[in-house]
Amino acid sequence: MNQQSSKYVYQFGGGKADGNESMKNLLGGKGANLAEMAGHPSLLLPVPPGFTVTTDVCTYYYQHDKKYPEDLIRQVNTALSDIEKIMNRKYGDLTNPLLLSVRSGARKSMPGMMDTVLNLGLNDETVKGLIQQTGNERFAYDSYRRLVMMYADVVMEKAAGIEPYHGKGIRKILEEKLEHLK
Repeated sequence: MNQQSSKYVYQFGGGKADGNESMKNLLGGKGANLAEMAGHPSLLLPVPPGFTVTTDVCTYYYQHDKKYPEDLIRQVNTALSDIEKIMNRKYGDLTNPLLLSVRSGARKSMPGMMDTVLNLGLNDETVKGLIQQTGNERFAYDSYRRLVMMYADVVMEKAAGIEPYHGKGIRKILEEKLEHLK
């Protein structure tokens, strides 16, 4: 696979899609189905815009000493820019933040592959923009809380291979602390 000319990011949304449901080996089940729903002329369902990083990236990563293809970052940045245009929002913007959902997937459906991180793009500054847009401080901070909890669980704990202490993972511990504070 020549990494300079390979396509690693497939976009969908805004009435079009780079892929379709026949590309499950490349886009995974979720990615292929999202592309089909967003880009099939007879469907054109209102799927929020997004992009799928191909399964080839995972293969490449493990075949190249845990390094990503050179062109991956450029392709992700291009896809993110296109989402920003479609949504008329900007990732990291303090007044009009674009929030992303990151979902894992595989060529075939597998148990445990449903890990998700919601509200990527929220931080101490962008949450203020979400409060202004929605007029709902509780909603904005709850969205931020969900991001922190999911990130701690999915990225910091599971992806790092950390086993939960006495079967109690970070998400459960954070939920218990929140209940105690309430």
